Amino acid sequence: MNGISFAITVSGGLGLFLFGMKIMSEALQKATGEGLRNVLGKVTKNRFIGLLTGLGITSIIQSSSATTVMLVSFVNAGLIDLSQSVGIILGANIGTTVTGWIVAFLGFKVKISSFALPAIALGFFLRFFKNKKIEDWGEVVLGFGVLFLGLDVMNSAVKDLRESAVVLNYMSAIKATSFSSTLLVIGIGTVVTMIVQSSSATMAMTMSLAVNGLIDFTTCCALILGENIGTTITAYLASLGATTAARRAARVHFLFNIFGVAWVLTVFHWAFVPFVDWLVPGDPFSAVASERSAVIADHMAAFHTVFNVINALIFLPFVGFLANAATRLVPEKKKPGGSDEFHLKYIASPLLTTPAININQARLETRRMVGITIEMFDMVMEVFDKPEDKLGEKVESIQRKEGVIDLLEKEISEYLVNVSLDSITQEQSYEISMLLHAVNDCERIGDHCENLMKLIRRKYDMKLQFSESACKEIHEIAEKVRELLRLIYDSLMRPNAGIMPAAEVLENRINELRKELKKRHIERLNEGSCDIHSGLVFIDMLTSFEKIGDHAFNVAEGIALKKIT
Repeated sequence: MNGISFAITVSGGLGLFLFGMKIMSEALQKATGEGLRNVLGKVTKNRFIGLLTGLGITSIIQSSSATTVMLVSFVNAGLIDLSQSVGIILGANIGTTVTGWIVAFLGFKVKISSFALPAIALGFFLRFFKNKKIEDWGEVVLGFGVLFLGLDVMNSAVKDLRESAVVLNYMSAIKATSFSSTLLVIGIGTVVTMIVQSSSATMAMTMSLAVNGLIDFTTCCALILGENIGTTITAYLASLGATTAARRAARVHFLFNIFGVAWVLTVFHWAFVPFVDWLVPGDPFSAVASERSAVIADHMAAFHTVFNVINALIFLPFVGFLANAATRLVPEKKKPGGSDEFHLKYIASPLLTTPAININQARLETRRMVGITIEMFDMVMEVFDKPEDKLGEKVESIQRKEGVIDLLEKEISEYLVNVSLDSITQEQSYEISMLLHAVNDCERIGDHCENLMKLIRRKYDMKLQFSESACKEIHEIAEKVRELLRLIYDSLMRPNAGIMPAAEVLENRINELRKELKKRHIERLNEGSCDIHSGLVFIDMLTSFEKIGDHAFNVAEGIALKKIT
C-alpha cells in the first residue's frame, strides 16, 4: 500500500469511527435527554455525588466532550454553579475511559466484521420504527456498528505498514524515552486530539498502532496524556461567547487535565508506567510481537483509567482550588451602562444534540424576559407615584428594557425554530410551541407597559390630577396584575397544570376590577369629583392593565399546556 492509498484508507476509517461515535453519542443523548437534564439539574453541592454523576453520564453517552459541553451549558444557564461543575468534570474524565476498554476488548480481541456489519443492519432497520425510543436506540446500534467498522478499516491499513521500512524507521524516531521526548509525544497527542476533537478516536488510532507493533507501550502512555489535554478543546469552544461562569467551567476541565499530566510526568518513567504494567496481566514490552499485541490494548485502557481515577482522587479535596484558579483565569468583565441586558444570557452556545437541554435554555431566557417585564411594570408604578422625581430617569430605563424585550423575542424565537428542526418528541414540540407563544406575549406585555408609561407622562405634562380613590384603585388592579406576572415567572421552568386555578382567579379578578373601577369612575364624573381629561387617562390605564393580565394569562395557559396552538 503506497502513501496516498494508506492516507485515504486511514482517513476513511477515522471518518467512519468519528461518524459512528457522533451517531451513537447523539442518539444516546436523545434517548436519555430528559433523564440527563433532570440528573444534572438536581446535582447537589456534594462533590462525591457530582463525581459519580459525571462518571455515570459519560459512561452512558460515551463522550466526555458531550458531558462537558452539556455541563458548560448548565453552568451558563445558572442551573449549577462552578463548584458543583468541578466534581462532574472529574467524573466525566473517568467515564470516558470506558470507551477505551470497549475498544480494547471488542476491537482487538474478536473479528470486528462479525458484529459491526450486523449492528449496522439491525440499527438501520430499527430506525424505521414509528416508536421514537426504538428509533433512537436503533441509531445507537447503527452508530456502534459504524464506529467499529471504521476501527476495522484503520486497523487493516495499519497492519500493512509493518512491511514498510520507511514507516518503521519514522515511527521508531517517535519514542518517549526521555523527559524531552516524552513532552514531544504528549504534544503530538494533544494536537491530534484537538484537530480530531475526540480523545476516543485518537485512543483508537493509538491502539491500532500499538497492537500492530509500530509504537511501544511507553510512547502510547505519553500519547494518552496528550489526548487528555487535547480533549478539553471541545468544552473550550462551547464556552466561547458564554457567561463568565461557563467559561470558568471549561477552564476547570483544562486545569484538571494539565495539572494531572504535570504531576504524572514527574513519576512517569520510573513509577507510573511500571505500576500500570504490574497492575495488568501480560507483558507489553515482550520481545515476542504476538505476546505484546495480545495485551498492549488492555494496558493502554488501564493506563487511561488509572490516570484519571488517581487524578480525580487527588483533586477531589481541592475542588475549591480548581474553581479559584479558573476564576483568576477568567475574571468578571462588567460592561458599562448595563449593556449586558441586550444580549442573550443563557442561550450563548451553539445548539447541543440534546433538545431537552436546548429547550431548557430557551425556558430560562423566556423567564428572564418575564422578569424584565416585571421590572418594567414596577418602574411604571414608581413613576405613577412620584412622576416629578422619577419621570426622566425611569422613562429612559423603561424604553431601554422594552428594546431588550423586543430583541429577546426575536432571538429566542429564531433559536426555538432551529431547535424544532431537530428530531424532537411530541412533548418537546408542545414545549417549543408554548415558548414561542410565551415570548410573543411577553413582548406584548412590554408594549403595554410602555403604553402605561406614555399615559402617565401625558397625565404629568397636562397637569392632570387623580382623586385619592382613583389612585388607590390603580394600585389595586396593578397589584393583581403583578401577582399574575410573578406567578408565571415562578412557574415557567416546566409544564405545570397546577398553575391554572391561581391564574384563573387572578385573571378573573383583573377583569372584574376593570369593570368595577370603570363604573366607579363614571360615578365620580357624575358627582363632579373628576374631570373628563383625567378620566380618559384613567380608563386607558385600566385597559392596559387588563391587556397585560390577558397576555400573562395566555402564558399561564401555555405553562399548563392548555394553549399550544
